[in-house]
Amino acid sequence: MEEQNKIRIKKKNESPILENKKFILYWMQAYRRFESNHAFDYAVHLAKKYDKELVVYEGLRSDYPYSSERLHKFILEGFRDNAKEATRLGINYWPFVETKTKPGRGLLKKVSKDACAIVSDDFPCFIIPEQNQKLANKVECAYFVVDGNSCIPLSHFPKPASAARILRPWIHKAFGNYFPYRAKSSYSKRELAKLNKGTKAPFEPYVPEQMDSTISNIIFKEHVGIARDMEGGRIAGLKKLNEFVKSKLALYLEGRSNPNPPEFTATSGLSAYLHFGYISSEELVEASLGSDWTVESLHKKKPGDRETFYSNKNSTNHFLDELLTWREIGYLFFWDKPEFGKNLTHLPDWVKKNMEKHKKDRREFNYTLEEWESAKTHDDLWNAAQIELVKTGRLHNYMRMLWGKKIIEWSPTYEYAFETMEYLNHKYAYDGRNPNSYSGLLWCFGLFDRPWFPERNVFGNIRYMSSDSTKRKFKMQKYLEYTNELSKI
Repeated sequence: MEEQNKIRIKKKNESPILENKKFILYWMQAYRRFESNHAFDYAVHLAKKYDKELVVYEGLRSDYPYSSERLHKFILEGFRDNAKEATRLGINYWPFVETKTKPGRGLLKKVSKDACAIVSDDFPCFIIPEQNQKLANKVECAYFVVDGNSCIPLSHFPKPASAARILRPWIHKAFGNYFPYRAKSSYSKRELAKLNKGTKAPFEPYVPEQMDSTISNIIFKEHVGIARDMEGGRIAGLKKLNEFVKSKLALYLEGRSNPNPPEFTATSGLSAYLHFGYISSEELVEASLGSDWTVESLHKKKPGDRETFYSNKNSTNHFLDELLTWREIGYLFFWDKPEFGKNLTHLPDWVKKNMEKHKKDRREFNYTLEEWESAKTHDDLWNAAQIELVKTGRLHNYMRMLWGKKIIEWSPTYEYAFETMEYLNHKYAYDGRNPNSYSGLLWCFGLFDRPWFPERNVFGNIRYMSSDSTKRKFKMQKYLEYTNELSKI
């Protein structure tokens, strides 16, 4: 491993690497790919250093929060791609999927008994921090977690940032130092040839060809149907990435905000693939900047300038600002305190005072969770956004903001509004249960924003959005026609 990259690696316990054991175990949790993966790179490094077998374990519980057929199928399509790639590379890959007849309780400890060290993913949100700590407490060997969340190790930053304008110069100053040390783009079979000694898994491995029968043998927490135009896995993610760079990246600045059907919207559609780890942010940066780009191309004299810093193309700069600045601002808030974002307690003081002042304001409408979920409000734009979320697992970027603002306006309390937003987003959205999910929801309450005037009912000085102003700003007919057709599915 390069010295510059060692800042990404953290030891979860004080146990030694046990050289008398059989293999290095990489537990694939968040970064579900073999390419462009810092954690996998470190596992390969340890296996070669100690002359040990490399075993990759990818597991899937059935009882995770918000588990559904929609999310499970998206993940299992990733298992399918990983199984093919593991075969191509000659990797000893152990996939396991929990079902009614194949419980997973205690399995990881069993898998780990012959490991001389364990490597996993240092993802700062949802169930992964807890899972990492629980396994680290149970095993006798060294347990490493690796931060592969973005181009710059999150531990590099001095503290969380309260606004994008504060974080942006930090990223710009560090980017040129870290981007050259990105994860290895891919491996050849020859490079991994001596790392598979054929050790058998202590369980019956999952067979990708049995995906449908496996799903039918699981009791899910939520009943959410599969979106017909969403396919999980690395292959589908790379296809979307290539299509975006080829057809939409140049239009991103002007075309990303206008609500339209996905085919007419200049966004990448890659947030779900980033969330499930099928592609990396480093790969998105590389693809966006092009093969002839070098670190010397950075406009280093303008740190903080989102218009020009990365390249001479405005649309590329704005896309990378969304990918790096606005994505990482949420990850940073979770980094040192994974509990952040799961309630309203971490909002800025000005927002808390604002909510205290306006908590008893009269709400013009007051909808139940059932009415929200079934898109039965008086507002056609809000209903359209909710239909898109339920039917496709996505929300248009601009409509997501309006969607959240209206839930605040038409809920009896701010706490109830947040719980409603969290439930609907995490249940239906492919990219939910993520630091950016929480930071996006909490932005609606004023996080990473400033006070806005004039002061309004319910919102006070929190930024206000309305459906009427959205209709004046954008031509909404295509979006409404699109969601109307979705409602018939």
